[in-house]
Amino acid sequence: MLAAECAWAVLRSEHVRIRSLLALIEQALIRRAPPPSETLAASLLAHIERLEAFESTTHRPKGVVMVEIMRDRSPEATRLLTRLDQESARCHQLLTRAKALLSRVGSGTGHGFAAIDTVLGEHRALMLAHLDREDTLLHSQTALLLTAQEWASVASSISEAMRLDQQRERLRTRRRAATDVPRSGGCVR
Repeated sequence: MLAAECAWAVLRSEHVRIRSLLALIEQALIRRAPPPSETLAASLLAHIERLEAFESTTHRPKGVVMVEIMRDRSPEATRLLTRLDQESARCHQLLTRAKALLSRVGSGTGHGFAAIDTVLGEHRALMLAHLDREDTLLHSQTALLLTAQEWASVASSISEAMRLDQQRERLRTRRRAATDVPRSGGCVR
């Protein structure tokens, strides 16, 4: 079951990354000085977008094959996957709401950060519980229900997703390097 342990090691390491991104959002909220500013709104928006990008392009694709194999394997697995899907959808809704509230602060029509604190607090609590359920309940269900051959398929799909992540990162690095080229203004004596 080496494939299973490797797959879960990757998924859990990404859960650590998601938790650290959530902590950045929380720290920005805790450290803010009144009155809330457009700078804070922009910072929070950047953290939220980084979290969303990581989840949608890096983390979620790695679980697709595992979830599809698990679906309808047992009533417990189906209930768990349904709950995880609902939590993911709710997390997405909360982040969308937070971004809308932050855009109002940035445009000067916002009335403070109380609603943003509430929305992001709810998101953080739900996301942390969601990750814990994946680390415990989903892990247990996959251990019970997936065969060695299915784990090989899961590990292979995770490997392919990681290869795509590396390609995206190389492309981002090239783009940054192309835009960060120093411009010479003439001869230096």
